[in-house]
Amino acid sequence: MQLQDLLSLSTTSQQSLGDLVHAELSAAIVDGRLPQGERVNDKSIAEALGISRTPVREAMQRLTWSGLLEVSASRYTKVTEVTDEMAASTLEYAVLQAGNALQLATTRMTDAQLDGAVALLDQMIEASDADDTERLVAGSRDFVIYVIRHAGNPNLLRVLQNENPVIERNLRHAPLDVGTPEQRRGGYRRLRMALLARDADEAERWFRVQCQLLGAAGVGVVAPNAAA
Repeated sequence: MQLQDLLSLSTTSQQSLGDLVHAELSAAIVDGRLPQGERVNDKSIAEALGISRTPVREAMQRLTWSGLLEVSASRYTKVTEVTDEMAASTLEYAVLQAGNALQLATTRMTDAQLDGAVALLDQMIEASDADDTERLVAGSRDFVIYVIRHAGNPNLLRVLQNENPVIERNLRHAPLDVGTPEQRRGGYRRLRMALLARDADEAERWFRVQCQLLGAAGVGVVAPNAAA
């Protein structure tokens, strides 16, 4: 398939052209339109998008810094390939960052925001008890995105926004074992109790216990430009 059929830019966004190209290339790598090992160059991408090469070069440089592209000087630029080690280390990093966000959010959220977090957790509990894996995975990501947004730390939010594409791409290759409803039941309810008690240490502890069961599903990632 030709690049023209794979890539496109939004005509309504207020973002800069470089940001638009970066977002489109990131999404194409994450969802597999640009597969692992695929060789790319600024000329062909610019032609496919109908723009100059300058914003494409800017976007590709950012993707190289983030680890989605790799460059062999004077030879090629290609989409990086995810090794088992990369997937495992990304999962470890994402769990640590999400746990840190939960630690902060548990004591910083307003009462209304806390109610929102508990409501999301209740949806996860309902999905878990019904053994609805797809809904549980989606609910887990929604919960983590929510606590990151309400952690009250703009630096953490900005870092995770910038790293979101490579985290999401690598996590898709991390092991996923959601366990059984019986294995999950107690941990989720203890996490709920810790949230209601605003016990940050207990909340983080039980979150990490659940992540050990959920693998990649337990650590959602923050969407770019997530609104508070």
